[in-house]
Amino acid sequence: MYPEEYRSIISGLIDTNEDLKTLLGLFYQLKGYTTEKTLVKNFRAMTGKEEEDCRDLLKLLRKESIIKVGAYDEYLCLSGYEAIFDRFAAECSPQPGDLVDYVDKAVGEGEKAKLKMMELLLKMGKHGAGGFTQYAIIKTVIAETFSPAVFQSLENEFIAHNLCVYGKKQKTEFLALYLNQREDRIEEAKEKLKEWKTNKLTKPLRETVEKEIAELVEGVRTRMVREKRKDKLAETLSIPGSEMIGDTFGYFSGFSTDDSFLFSTCNALVEHDSLYIVVTDSLSIYEAIEWKNFPVLFITAHIPKWIDKSKFKAVFKDAYPKLSERKIAIAVPNEVAYTNYMQGLLLELVNRLGIRKVWEL
Repeated sequence: MYPEEYRSIISGLIDTNEDLKTLLGLFYQLKGYTTEKTLVKNFRAMTGKEEEDCRDLLKLLRKESIIKVGAYDEYLCLSGYEAIFDRFAAECSPQPGDLVDYVDKAVGEGEKAKLKMMELLLKMGKHGAGGFTQYAIIKTVIAETFSPAVFQSLENEFIAHNLCVYGKKQKTEFLALYLNQREDRIEEAKEKLKEWKTNKLTKPLRETVEKEIAELVEGVRTRMVREKRKDKLAETLSIPGSEMIGDTFGYFSGFSTDDSFLFSTCNALVEHDSLYIVVTDSLSIYEAIEWKNFPVLFITAHIPKWIDKSKFKAVFKDAYPKLSERKIAIAVPNEVAYTNYMQGLLLELVNRLGIRKVWEL
C-alpha cells in the first residue's frame, strides 16, 4: 500500500466516525500500551458506548490494514506508516482537562476523594514501587480510605474528563496524565494541593505535633543549661558557648512541605537521638517505600490497613533499601503507634502525643 493510500483511508474513516477519532486519539496517549483491554476501558469511559462498539472499530482498522497486533497483544500501526499514523492520532487526541480548575472545584466542594486521587496521580510515576503497580497502589488507597465504588466512579470520571488514561501491558498497569498536559498547569495543580493539605487538611495535626516537639526540645535545652553541660561542652571543644552548642543537645528544624510527597516534614535532635518526622493525612504503600530518610516517624490521621507484621514485611519485600536497613514508625495521636525500632526520642514523642500502645513490627 502506498503512503498516500494509507493516509487517504484513515482520513476517510475519521471524517465520518467521531468514535473512531476518539479511539485513534487513545493510540497517541497510550504509546504502545494499546492492548484491547486498555483501549476498551478508556473508550467506554470517554464515550459511554459498549465494549463491542470499541472492538468493532478495532476490527475495522485491522480490516483496512491500518493497525496490526504486536508481540504482547497490543495494537500497533502497520509497519512503515508510523509517521502518518502518529500524526493522525495526535490530531484526534482531545485537549487535556484542566487540572487546576478540577482541583479548585474539588477544594471548594470539599471532595477529599477527588483530591486524594489527584494527589496520587501527580506524584507517582506509571511504574509504581517495590513490586506494586501504580494502578494497584492508587486503587488500594482510594478503596480503603473511601470505598471500592468511589474508586471506580473516580476512575471513570478522570478518564471521561480527559484528566488521565488507563494503561496496561504485561506487568505494568497505571493511570497517566495526558501527554500533552501543560507542565505549568501540573505544577500549579500541585501547589494548590500542597496549600490545601498544609493549610486545611493536616494543619490541626501538624500544629499539635509542632507544639509537642518544640516543648520537648526546649525542655532538653533548658535542662542542659541548668546542669551546666553547655558550658562544659564549650570548654571541652575550646569554643564559646552559643546556640550552636545548644543545638547539639536539642534541635527542631520546624515544618516545611516536601515538594515530591506533599508531606509536612521536619527533623529533630534530642541528646544522641535524631528523628525525621512526617505529618500526613494518610500513608500509602508508595510513600512508605519511596521515603529514604531514616529513622522516621510518620504521624497520620489513621493507621494504614497494610500495617501488621505479616503485611508490613510483604510491602517491603522487593523494596530498596531492604526493610532491615529502614527504621520506620507510624503513629496516630491519642491512639496507637507501630515501629520496627526503638529510640528514646521516638518513645518520648509518642508518649507526649497521648499514645500508650506501641506495637513492634
